[in-house]
Amino acid sequence: MASPYDIQAYLLDRANIQDTLTRLPIYYDTKSTEGLIKDVFAPHVEVDYTSILGGQPTHTTGEEWGRTLQPMLEAFDATQHVYTDFLIELPQPGQNSVRPESCKVIAHGSAHMVRNGSLMHNGGLAYFEFVRLKDLEEKGLNPWRISKQKVEMAWQEGNKEVMTGIGN
Repeated sequence: MASPYDIQAYLLDRANIQDTLTRLPIYYDTKSTEGLIKDVFAPHVEVDYTSILGGQPTHTTGEEWGRTLQPMLEAFDATQHVYTDFLIELPQPGQNSVRPESCKVIAHGSAHMVRNGSLMHNGGLAYFEFVRLKDLEEKGLNPWRISKQKVEMAWQEGNKEVMTGIGN
């Protein structure tokens, strides 16, 4: 019989999920491809930026997606990505609760991008799915990684030329 999902495990899961999600914009803005690959993305990811970049959702490895982001991030002079208001969907702890191997998170997101002296910024909702990676957990590391990311842009303002040649 599986052990109950207790308050300690619940709080640790929430903290680890939030830490992983906090790393995402920091690594975007510091252009840390290695950080994205090592600390953020799951081995297999689905990424849907179609509301911002057009094209189709991407299904690939976390490593390949991290490497794909590098030239996009390098194209900007500066960026500031922010995620707030994390709604982390985990079961409440208790004797009858099962320890989750995945969860969903919804957050507000915004991005500010500067290129050649011009600014573009946008915002909306971001939908994430996280998975628990047992091999990381067995090493005592944060086991939660993003396996799915979808951004639904609600607004944008600024010079659209900033985004020329970025993405699809």
